Amino acid sequence: MKISEQWLREWVDTDADVETIAERLTMAGLEVDSIEPAGPSLQGIVVGEVLACDPHPDADRLKVCRVDIGAESLDIVCGAPNVAVGLRVPVATVGTRMPDGTKIKAARLRGVASSGMLCSASELQLSSESNGLWLLPPDAPVGTSLADYLGLPDHILEVDLTPNRGDCLSVRGIAREAAVAFDSNLRALAPQAMTATLDIQPGVRITAKERCAGYAAQHVGGLAPTAATPVWMHERLRRSGVRVINLPVDIGNYVMLETGQPMHAFDADKLAGDIVVRLAGAGERIVTLDGETVELSDSTLVIADDDGPVAIAGMIGGQRTAVDDGTRNVVFESACFTPAAVAGQGRRYKIHTDALHRFERGVDPELHESALAQATRLLCELAGADCGPVIHVSGQPVFAEPRTIGLDAGRLARLLGQAVDHDVIERSLTTLGAKCSSSQSGQWQVQPPSWRYDLAIEVDLIEEVARVYGYDRLQAEAAGVELPALSSQKALYDPDSAAAVLRQRGYHEAITFSFVEPELHDALTGVGDAAIRLDNPISDQLVDMRQTLWAGLLPAWAYNTRRQQTRVRLYEQGLRFVRDESSEHGIAQRPTIAGLAAGPAEPAHWDQAARPLDFFDVRGDVEALFAANRSALTFEAAEHQALHPGRSARICLDGCPVGWIGQLAPAFARRYKGQALPYLFEVDADAIARRAPVRYQTPSDQPRVRRDLALLVPEGQSARSLLDAIQGLGDELIQSIDVFDVFRGEGVESGFKSVALSLIFQDKTSTLDDSRVDSIITTVTGALRSRCGARLRGEESGVDQG
Repeated sequence: MKISEQWLREWVDTDADVETIAERLTMAGLEVDSIEPAGPSLQGIVVGEVLACDPHPDADRLKVCRVDIGAESLDIVCGAPNVAVGLRVPVATVGTRMPDGTKIKAARLRGVASSGMLCSASELQLSSESNGLWLLPPDAPVGTSLADYLGLPDHILEVDLTPNRGDCLSVRGIAREAAVAFDSNLRALAPQAMTATLDIQPGVRITAKERCAGYAAQHVGGLAPTAATPVWMHERLRRSGVRVINLPVDIGNYVMLETGQPMHAFDADKLAGDIVVRLAGAGERIVTLDGETVELSDSTLVIADDDGPVAIAGMIGGQRTAVDDGTRNVVFESACFTPAAVAGQGRRYKIHTDALHRFERGVDPELHESALAQATRLLCELAGADCGPVIHVSGQPVFAEPRTIGLDAGRLARLLGQAVDHDVIERSLTTLGAKCSSSQSGQWQVQPPSWRYDLAIEVDLIEEVARVYGYDRLQAEAAGVELPALSSQKALYDPDSAAAVLRQRGYHEAITFSFVEPELHDALTGVGDAAIRLDNPISDQLVDMRQTLWAGLLPAWAYNTRRQQTRVRLYEQGLRFVRDESSEHGIAQRPTIAGLAAGPAEPAHWDQAARPLDFFDVRGDVEALFAANRSALTFEAAEHQALHPGRSARICLDGCPVGWIGQLAPAFARRYKGQALPYLFEVDADAIARRAPVRYQTPSDQPRVRRDLALLVPEGQSARSLLDAIQGLGDELIQSIDVFDVFRGEGVESGFKSVALSLIFQDKTSTLDDSRVDSIITTVTGALRSRCGARLRGEESGVDQG
C-alpha cells in the first residue's frame, strides 16, 4: 500500500516528521518498508504558456515557440508533435538541472536561439509514458513553480500490510492507526449527500442476498465533454501507483484509495434495464475491461442487466458498459460483497484487481453509502453534472449477529506477562473504535468496530491492547514453565535428533513446497485421478498436494547438479497428504522423513579412489535413523513405481511396512538427462518414534567363540532369510550374525549361490567348549536346511547333517 505523506496529514493532525510517522506505524504492526520522494527536484521548472508557434526555417520537425513564463517571454525551439498555441506546459529555464542530470543551457538549434526546454512528463520522471509535451490544465497559473503547482516535495510511504488488516488498505485506515499512535484527532468521514436534481434512479435487485450485504447506486447525468481529472487528483493517484484513465473512473479509484471502499462506474446509456446482483448462469460469458473473454462459473457473483453480466462482482467491470471519453451519463455503484462471495474467484479467472484485494479481506459494511455520496459530489463538482436520488438495497448482513467478545484482565496479564491498568485497557480498545461495557471489575464485553473483520476471539483483543499500549513498554521476563518428568516408557519422536543423525552423515536439510508439479508427482506415485488437487493453486505448476516428499527433493537435486554440484545429500522432514476417509475432510497428514543421495559415496580425496554410491550406503543411513529403535528393522525386496527394479526394497519394522528405499527408476533418465540417477528413501516419522525403553546390562567377561559357515543357498533365497532363520531359534548364546561373502561362479552348483556367514557365541557366566558350540551349529544348519533349502558346502544334496 503506497500512501502520500501530504494526503495522510489531511486526515490526522500531527507535527511529527515522516520518519517518526513511519516508525510509529511500524511499531503498531503496519511495517513501513520504504520512504521515497514523490518526485524529483523540479527547481527551475515553471508553468509556461505557448504564445506563438512558428515553423523552424531549416528543420521540418522543429517549431520555434514564444513562451510566456510570467516574468518574461522566451524563445524556445521544440520538436514535440503536440506543441500548439495556447497550451500550458512545464518549462525548464536556462540553468535548470533536469532529473536525469542534464543541465539546460542557452543554445542555437539549426541557427535559431533557444532559451529553455518544453518538457514531457517522462522527462520530468513523473510518468513512464511519453506522448509529447505534458499538457497542463488551461487554468494552471503561468509563472508558478511546477513543484508548488504539483504539491511537491512530498513523500510516499510504502506500507507492508498483513492479510488480516484489510481495514488499512486506504489513507483513512492508515490515518486511523496513526491517530491512535500519536493520540491525535482523526478527521471525520461525513460527506454531504448531493441534493437530487434529476428524477432518474436505476432499478436495483439482489437475488444472492447471502453474498451481498448492501448495494447502493446513483445516476449522475450531464457530464461536461471537457471534464478532465484535475492535477491534484492526478498526482494523488500517481503517488499511490494508480494509472489515470478518465474522470468518473479516476474518482472511483480516488474514493477507494481514500476510504477503502471499491467503486465502479457504468455508462448509464449502455445499461439495459435494472441492475441485478445474482449468481452467474453456467456458461455465461463476459468481456472484461481488459478485453479478456471469461466463461463464468455458476458459483460466481455478477452484476447483470437485462442483456447479461456487466461486471464480475467485487472484481472487474465489463467492456459493454464501460465509461469512455464519450460518456455523458454515469451510474455509480458502491456495494458490500462478503469475503466469501469473492474468495478464490481471482485465482479461478486469473484476475487480480485492487477492488478484489479489498473485498477478499473484508470491506466495512457501513462504508458504501458514504463513499457513494463522496464520489457523486466530486463528479458533480468537477464535471458540472447533476444527480438523481440514491437507491439502496440490503442483503443479509455480513455478521449474522452482533459480535461480542469477552475480555478478562487476568488472562491479558498472563499472556502479556504483566498487568495493564483497567483504564488503559478500555481506552486502548475505544480508541480503535470498539465499544466496551463492563459488568464487573476487570471484565468487559467488547463489540469490535465494523471495519475490523479480524477481531473474533479474546486473544485478538489482547493483541490490540498490546499494540496500543506499546510493545516496547512490555517487560521482558523469562516465563516459568512446569515441565513434567518424561516417563522412560513413553515413546517420543524428536525431529531434531533424526535430523542430527542425517546431518552427521553429510545430509543437508531441504524445505520444499507441500504442493508439487502434477506430472512428476504422478510419475512418482501413480495416483492419477486420486491426486489431491488444489482448487486455487498459486501457480499452474504447483497443483497437487504431495503424497511423497520425493516430489520436492528431486527438483532440488536437479537444480544443484545443473550447477556442478557432483555430490548431493538432501533430506526433508514434513507432511505428506493421503486420502483417508476416517480423517478430517477425508485427507490424512502423515509426518515423514525422506532423503536423497547422489554422487560418489565419499568426497574425493588424495588417498583413496572415488567409489560410486550404492544401495547399501543409503541403507546404512536408514539404519542409523532407526539405531535407537529396538524393533526388528528389515529390508524386503519389492518393486515401487518410482524405483529401479532390483535396486529397491520395502522398509519394514517388526514386519510392518514403514517406508521405501532404492534407486530412482530408469524411466526418469529422460527427464534428468546426463545425470546419474540418485538413491532415495522415505519413512514414516512415527515409525522412528517407536522406541523401546533403554535397558542396561553388564557386558560378559567370558571369551567369545567365532564360527564361519559356507553355505550353498538357492538363488531365490535372500541373505535376510538366512539371518531370520537363525535368529528365529532364539538362542541367547548367539551374539551376532554377519554375512561376509557372497559368491557365484565356478564350483557353485547351477541355481545356487555361496553365502558365508560369521557367527559369534558368548556366554555370560562360563567359557563355551567346542561340544556346546558344535551342538548349536548343528541346530543352526538344520534350521537353514529346513527353512531355506540351504546346506553346507561339500555336503551332498539330500544328506541330512542334523
